[in-house]
Amino acid sequence: MSKAVKSAAALVLIIVFLVFAGVMMNKASKALEHWAYPIEYGEMLTEKAQEYGVPLSVVYAVIRQESNFDPTAESRVGARGLMQIMETSYEWIDYYRGASGAAWEDFYTPEVNADYGVWLLSYLYKEFGNWETVYAAYNAGPNIVKKWLKDPEFSEDGETLCNIPYEETSKYVEKVSSYRNGYIAVYGID
Repeated sequence: MSKAVKSAAALVLIIVFLVFAGVMMNKASKALEHWAYPIEYGEMLTEKAQEYGVPLSVVYAVIRQESNFDPTAESRVGARGLMQIMETSYEWIDYYRGASGAAWEDFYTPEVNADYGVWLLSYLYKEFGNWETVYAAYNAGPNIVKKWLKDPEFSEDGETLCNIPYEETSKYVEKVSSYRNGYIAVYGID
């Protein structure tokens, strides 16, 4: 076999290897993206997002941050389920919407938890009109965010937050915003 034929054969093998490696890396990259941005309860969450007019990417991002899709999650302060609803929030939402028949014990049930959580996101968006402000209100509470919006140290225009004084809430807003962007990029949903 001539040197030219051996070189050509080696070049073909290298090209085949690089193509194969590229395909495998692409598959691994997609698997990693799907691991980082899980989608569970898709049909139910899509219905809730549509029912309450909340972008599906927002719903997934909040759940990713709150419980990472664990319906049995409970925080150190007693928030429950996928969207980490507090008992006081449940009581307020139930009063505001009219009793739904759901009990506090039902908040480990994904459908019940998502119904209240997505409704709350919708309510907060109507109140604040900006998703990053909504994320802050979901984490710190709407009354605290209203105070921040009135303070020029935290809001220059009274509508958006330029500075969040609670480190936990500031990090929460950053993470949920990042997760939302990830869901949009990976799945093309909004």
